[in-house]
Amino acid sequence: MYRQVITEAAEAVFAEKGFADARMSDVALEAGVSVKTVYASFAGKVELFQAIRDRRVEEVIAATSLVDEGPPLGTVMNRVRVSVEYLLAHPNFLRIHLREGNAWAIQSEVVAADLPDRWRDDMADQAKTIQQGIDEGVFEPGDPELLVKMMTAVYQVQLADWLEREENAPADVLVERIQRTVRRLLCRAPGD
Repeated sequence: MYRQVITEAAEAVFAEKGFADARMSDVALEAGVSVKTVYASFAGKVELFQAIRDRRVEEVIAATSLVDEGPPLGTVMNRVRVSVEYLLAHPNFLRIHLREGNAWAIQSEVVAADLPDRWRDDMADQAKTIQQGIDEGVFEPGDPELLVKMMTAVYQVQLADWLEREENAPADVLVERIQRTVRRLLCRAPGD
């Protein structure tokens, strides 16, 4: 029970202060528990951060895996929608993710431990979808793993810009904007 309360509080603290400036005492205060309780639940700040990240990564992958059927373009567009809607529904996690200050498609240096294997598997599944689209002539030829990283960069930049300038804009506007950019990145021009 304490772990959930603490991770939710920590997510808010990390979003506000960043990983480096957040203290376990800040988390305890936000959670309404003692610092001793926080340390009884998590060995330290890195483990707490990893617990938040692992939980959210698992949730977003579970959500996007539900839309991984159908033609490649439809699958990619559905994944964009579900991923963006998930991140917008969890703005503290989005802020944490953006505050790391590095490319999402590349391992984080804030936390030394590797990203969950499920995250890597998800990236590989996305690359298979891209390869299928290339093989079917729907997507431009290219390295599917690199294209997945480029799509991830599109999400990151446009979500950061939205938080900075348009946080009150409707989510569907942002989803459409990201889908349009991803479509331009992947799709063959008419007549090619």
